[in-house]
Order: sequence, then structure tokens, then C-alpha cells
Amino acid sequence: MTQQELIALNPWAKYPNYKGVGYRFYYEDTDLIHPLDKEIIDEYNSRRTRQYCFERHVPPFPFQGNPLCAKVVFLSLNPGFVERINKDAALLLENTNTCIYVNDIWHQHMIHGSDSMFPPVNQTDQYTTYQLLQDWYWEDMLVSLRKDCNLNTDVFNERIALIQLIPYSSTACNKAIINLPTQQYTKQLIHYLLEQPDGPLFVVMRSEPEWAKLLSIDFENSKYKHRFILRKRDKQGHRPRSQFISENAFTDGGYQKIINKINN
Repeated sequence: MTQQELIALNPWAKYPNYKGVGYRFYYEDTDLIHPLDKEIIDEYNSRRTRQYCFERHVPPFPFQGNPLCAKVVFLSLNPGFVERINKDAALLLENTNTCIYVNDIWHQHMIHGSDSMFPPVNQTDQYTTYQLLQDWYWEDMLVSLRKDCNLNTDVFNERIALIQLIPYSSTACNKAIINLPTQQYTKQLIHYLLEQPDGPLFVVMRSEPEWAKLLSIDFENSKYKHRFILRKRDKQGHRPRSQFISENAFTDGGYQKIINKINN
């Protein structure tokens, strides 16, 4: 499969365009669940209390940055939802110039049209707004890694990307689902990248069993094991919940492998 053939399969390229009802990051009157996923998400949410439901009115974030260009791709669970940030603050920003700019970045992430995980740092308003709408979460998780890579911030940001197992936000998630139709593209994307000799390293940050099942890969024993970096287990055999990236979070030189890949 060529890269062009892969991109043609991207269901997010066919995602409905909501710009006709304004530039926002919280759409009170619009269901933003992808039509392909709606039936499964409806059923999932119907069996859960509010904090565990996936948000319908917040744009999905399947990707951040461009996995097709990144040197390191982080695999996480799903975006978080903080009401005072993702609803209250988002509504205050509605239709502002900064919101229009950030909304376009969100769209570019979805179609692999971006070249960085974050806006350029010299575009202060846009950078700050983008980070605010994420509650500065990944900025905080990456602070030590960025320092240890010793690269210009924008160059560092261009070399990393994020893929969410589930693209929809929630306050908490007590069950990772891997039967969404849009996730089949996520699987195709990662397998395509694994077949590229100079493709990225994948750092599994959360939901390792679900990622392994979705991808049909044994991370520790498959032919691709050198392409996956896993978190250190605790004494009970559990991976850490924290996604803070530091040397202490990995074993077998995993942290240095990440640095080397980003720097070279």
C-alpha cells in the first residue's frame, strides 16, 4: 500500500465539516461523534454514568501531529475532558481569530496535513490557546523529554506525534473499546508505518492490552518488538497510569532510545 492509498482510507478526511455553524471547540447543539462510530458510542454511553461517557459536543482528536512524518509516536487511550476548560473556556473563545486558527490546526491533524504536534511557539496567542484547550496536559508530560533532547522547541514538536486509541473525550474511562469502525484506519496506519524501514518508534503510554489486541501484535515477542517502547511495570506487574515521560518510566534503555530517535 502506498501512502496515498493509505490516506485515501482515512475516515476523518470524510468527517462532517462543522465550520458552517461557527468556529468552536464545544458545539452544544451538534453531535460530533463520527457517523461510523455513532451506534457503538450511543450504546456504550447508555450503560455508563456521566463521567465515563464519551463527549458528544467536543471535537474528536484521533491524531495530534503527523504520524506519517514523526520520528516517535505516542499511543495513548483518549483525550481528557475538563468541563471548565473544554466547555466553559471553549465557549468563551467561540469564533475568535485564535479559535479559527486552532480549529484549522485540529482539522489538519485529522487529515495528516500538519507538520507539528503543537503550533509554533512564537505564535503566542495560538500556542497558548491550543495548550489551554488541552489543559496543558501533553506540554507537561513532555517537559523532561524535550529538555533532554536539547532541540529547538519547534523542531522537537515536529518530530513527535500522538495517536489516541479512542478519539473521543471523557472525564474518565473505565473500559477501552476497540470495535469502533474508525479504529480500523488507526490499525492500518500503524501497520503501514511498521512496514517502513525508517518509520517511527511507538511508545505505548496507556491501554497496552487493548492496543496489542487492536493491532494484533505481541509487543514483546513479535518481529516488530524493536519498534515499540513499553512503560516500566511496578511490583504488582502494572504499567503506570501517569503519562509523564522520563528515564524512570522505562526499562531496557527505552528512554534513551526515544531520545536517540528524536535527535537523529
